[in-house]
Amino acid sequence: MQPSRITLVIISLLLVIPGCVAPEITPVTQTENIDSDDSIPEYLNLIAQTAGRDIDRGEDLNILTDANGANTMILWVSTGCSGCHDWTEFIANHMRDGNISNDTRIITVHRYPSFETREEVIDVYASENKTTESLWPVMIPVKDQSAIDAEKNKETNMTYSEAFENPATPSLTILNGEGKTIWKNKTYWANQTVFDDAMTNL
Repeated sequence: MQPSRITLVIISLLLVIPGCVAPEITPVTQTENIDSDDSIPEYLNLIAQTAGRDIDRGEDLNILTDANGANTMILWVSTGCSGCHDWTEFIANHMRDGNISNDTRIITVHRYPSFETREEVIDVYASENKTTESLWPVMIPVKDQSAIDAEKNKETNMTYSEAFENPATPSLTILNGEGKTIWKNKTYWANQTVFDDAMTNL
């Protein structure tokens, strides 16, 4: 064998052998990759600032503490959303007419703190003599505010919007007294059939 060929064979062996004797790397399974803290808890809570009126029951509101075991309906809103205005007026009129009790657990939650200011939310949903005034608490979370894992009673690694699966505006979510979502709907315009269905869960 020619010297050049011998050299080529030796070099080839040197390049191949280390790969053969290297320790085997065990691939990480998908399950091992998942951080359980990144999954959405089944039971959720939210503690956030309110509009600060008497009807808001304090400067901050804890949904589950306020509910005291009862079911709570969340109306998700943004300020320029015509459907949100329509649902607010519709529910408020039912309350004024005595069709639903003032004790019914309804809470308006502002959905987009990154784009709309606290002042704008108060102007639309918490100002007297406006047709869009909420006759129930208005919660105004801050940007990137975390949801709370109700079972562990600690903040999650996700914002409240992410934890509630980025609800549309308007949309309705009903939580039971432990924070589990038991009913959802995202009908844009106020609808009596949808509302009646919601009321059967409150």
